[in-house]
Amino acid sequence: MPYIEHRYGRTFYQSRGNRRSKGLPIVCLHGGPGGHSRFMSDLFKLSDERRVFVYDQIGGGRSSITDKNRWTVPTFVNELKYLVDAWELDRFHLFGASWGTTLALEYYLSRKKNRVESLIFQSPMFSARDWQDDANMLIDRLPAEVRKVIRYCHEIGATDSKVYQDAMSTYYARHVCRNKARVKRSVRIKNPNGEKVYEYMWGASEFSATGTLKNYDRVSDLDRIQSPTLFLCGEHDEARPSTARGYTRKIADARFEKIDGASHAILSEKPGQLIRRIRHFVRQVEHGSN
Repeated sequence: MPYIEHRYGRTFYQSRGNRRSKGLPIVCLHGGPGGHSRFMSDLFKLSDERRVFVYDQIGGGRSSITDKNRWTVPTFVNELKYLVDAWELDRFHLFGASWGTTLALEYYLSRKKNRVESLIFQSPMFSARDWQDDANMLIDRLPAEVRKVIRYCHEIGATDSKVYQDAMSTYYARHVCRNKARVKRSVRIKNPNGEKVYEYMWGASEFSATGTLKNYDRVSDLDRIQSPTLFLCGEHDEARPSTARGYTRKIADARFEKIDGASHAILSEKPGQLIRRIRHFVRQVEHGSN
């Protein structure tokens, strides 16, 4: 299996496509933090026109386990810099989903001379407060008994209880992933260190921002983006479409598209629609008609 060695350990990656393809490469960032790229294989359908790169971010999936002192945003940004250099990418498109949008934004803002031709933000997390506000709004729409369990467990710190896990499942089935087969498969994939990274940096659940990212906010820096940008959200996304539309208005050359019937895990629910929209966008960028 292909790995790249760097100061933090070994990063597992996969790539498809011909180096001589006319289309610029696209680098794809999975969610998390602490996640993996096992559900991103549909993105390789884009490799008929360009090289496509996916990888497991360090600390999770098939990449090296890392110590807690490495569970920081700069670690993941620097890892991506090492990979881009190792892949010898001059110009490329950058796609991120969920936490992957956070990483994509941080990478973009960290580069004095940017190599990013365009940005694709699927279900963005640019502000933990906005994310929590969205989650609270969606929780308010859950059955009263589920709402009560969530709030009580948060108050007493019982997020490892069965009732809390059941409440999580209700929320996730509506707003995180509506593909039941994918949910069952994800349960079977073991990622113990990645789960620790997730809880440390984010929290006990998608709707509980209590980790090191709890005060994260980069919304005021969105106007620094100079590259063409596409925002994508699912109709039922936990990253609510209305919030993403607001982010879109802060960027000079940005557009927003909503995918009907989808929640957060768009690639697992509506892969064809997501691929078509990404393909159309990057073609327009490359042909100068964005």
